[in-house]
Amino acid sequence: MSEPPEPHTFLIQEIFSTCYLLSCVIIEVGKKNKEEVLIMRKWLVFISVLIAVLSFSQILNYVPTDFKAIRYVKNLSDFYGELKNLPTGRFLTETLGLEMMVQGVLESQLLSRNIEPSDFYDLLSHELLYVQLDDEDNCFILGPSSKAKTLKDSVKSLLADLFGAESVVTMEKDGYLFIGTSKAVSAALKGGGSVPEELKSLDFFNYARVHVKDYSFTIVSRKKPVEDHLTIETEIIPNDDISGDFLREVGQPRNIPQDYYVYGELTLIFNTANYDGLMDLISNAGISLSSESVEVPVQLPDEKLGKAMENLSKKLDTPMFISANISSSLMDLISGSTPTTLELVAKARIKDPKAIEEALKEANVQYEKRGKEFILQNNLRLVLENGTVVLKSEQFTPKTPGEHPGEKDVFFLFLDMKAVMEALVGEGEEAYVLVRGFYDDGKMVLYVNVK
Repeated sequence: MSEPPEPHTFLIQEIFSTCYLLSCVIIEVGKKNKEEVLIMRKWLVFISVLIAVLSFSQILNYVPTDFKAIRYVKNLSDFYGELKNLPTGRFLTETLGLEMMVQGVLESQLLSRNIEPSDFYDLLSHELLYVQLDDEDNCFILGPSSKAKTLKDSVKSLLADLFGAESVVTMEKDGYLFIGTSKAVSAALKGGGSVPEELKSLDFFNYARVHVKDYSFTIVSRKKPVEDHLTIETEIIPNDDISGDFLREVGQPRNIPQDYYVYGELTLIFNTANYDGLMDLISNAGISLSSESVEVPVQLPDEKLGKAMENLSKKLDTPMFISANISSSLMDLISGSTPTTLELVAKARIKDPKAIEEALKEANVQYEKRGKEFILQNNLRLVLENGTVVLKSEQFTPKTPGEHPGEKDVFFLFLDMKAVMEALVGEGEEAYVLVRGFYDDGKMVLYVNVK
């Protein structure tokens, strides 16, 4: 016996049936009385509007008036399933066992608080709305779930214990759980804001209104329907002519030979006339590359050396890239140990060659200078080559990537998951994470593809 439809689905079905009957009546009545036809048509329009309202998510009522960015997922369970069914997702969750590892930690925490894991998973199986007011205030809205009210206090305790989020606020309204800073949660509960109508029917979108220095942009992301991979396309659209000129500058690639780059399992390339501007745009579009906000298995093994590289970065210019073989470091992280093997090569134009030694001395990094080479600890060295500076590890095996940057690309990221699979388990299938950014028709486009 089939399960009954959800209440809101049943209501919509009934309204559609009523509309169909009304249309039949209008046709018949129209043969007799034009005035009655006009009345019927008004009712039909009203009911059609009601259908449109019911079809849109009620969670969007919690969009505040003064938001910076909104991110929406219609069904978290379906979205996770979509990612997990991709080769990259299957490898991470099943082959490496990350899903079981995370579930084990999470469920032990839930059971210690007398929370049924199934209740918590129900909360994560519906809609998600992320609201960002500014760099400090944001909140997540999850639901609707009948478990939201009973889980409110437990979720607050869980976040405090796992992430040290002592000041996080949790509120419940109409089956939705609000989690975030006090200011952001209050703003979301008041609502009053809106997103463009064409986004409301999508099952995934990002919508932001951002300012980069004196420039203003609208950012829109949509998920594209593709069979064997996940594609998200982001458009950064200037709001005025001055912002358009800035975007055109950021989107101007430099002409360089293809052999300038060396590729690894992970390759990250910047080739723009305005590096700082590009980084600001990318971070506002939801792709954070700062070491403070994202942990990747490519880390310099010494704090002093990291400080030296940070100081030196102010003297560097594009084109620049970093390529690394991350499989061994990834395995170290999964096993809970500190990564010991570092395979990387990075290269950038340098404005002042003297800046290398100055940066090393300022950070108190020990080194040995041999001509144009600076021999560092941990099997690393800095080398001056034809107006560029190259950071190399003692060992690095170049890879042949399945994708290369295009002529218009000013930003390129390629993680070759097939190479990682082969290094870790001996075999692999075509799998990758690809991000490219380029200027096209007056706007910047960021294209994310996961397989």
